[in-house]
Amino acid sequence: MTGREIVSDSLCVPKERRRWGQTNPVVCRRHIGCSVQDSHHSERQHVNRIARGMRPAAVLFGLVLFCGAVSSCGGSVPGSAANNKTARPTPPGAASSSAGSTRKAVLSAYRAGWLAFESALADANPSDPDLSQTMVNPELESVRANLVSDRRQGIVGEGKFTLHPKISALSSSSATVLDCAYSTAALVYEATGKPVLPITPPENDGVTSTLVINNGTWKVSKQTVTDGTCAAGS
Repeated sequence: MTGREIVSDSLCVPKERRRWGQTNPVVCRRHIGCSVQDSHHSERQHVNRIARGMRPAAVLFGLVLFCGAVSSCGGSVPGSAANNKTARPTPPGAASSSAGSTRKAVLSAYRAGWLAFESALADANPSDPDLSQTMVNPELESVRANLVSDRRQGIVGEGKFTLHPKISALSSSSATVLDCAYSTAALVYEATGKPVLPITPPENDGVTSTLVINNGTWKVSKQTVTDGTCAAGS
């Protein structure tokens, strides 16, 4: 014997079951821890004045000359809307809009993962379909394993997580999200409603989450949580 206190699993549950993504080993404790349109209008007025003062043949000749001046009747007037449209660069907001949509999708997927975890923890259900819709291995496998253990011991989760996620890295296929999540989550024995020791008070937990593209959808692939290590709302 090394002198270390041995505590039964039924009385002391590792905190990873409270804090989704907690992977660090935790010692069990019993205590609380100008405009192109105007230009064309002027040209049309000029042609109309010529037409009113000349015979039809002369009008036709004048029109031919006019068309030649603008590089054939089938062409476009220099500076016309068609030419401007071709030469106009891509709007600066186009790329930003695409990037913005991706960031929004990542954060939405991150939040969905937490909601799925809350739902599954509430009845210790490792088969909750929302888990596989929001997570992939190895995170999915880890979460399910903890839920299986909780169910075996008659343990369920209560409480909520308030999230403040920020994207720290983003590529076309992966993203890293940092968060300071305020947690009121706790485990209780379903049969009696008594809390599972050690009791953990509400706290702000540092979260680092990795998301990847899986079948065209962002999902959480890895997540670590460090208890009580961040400033509120950061």
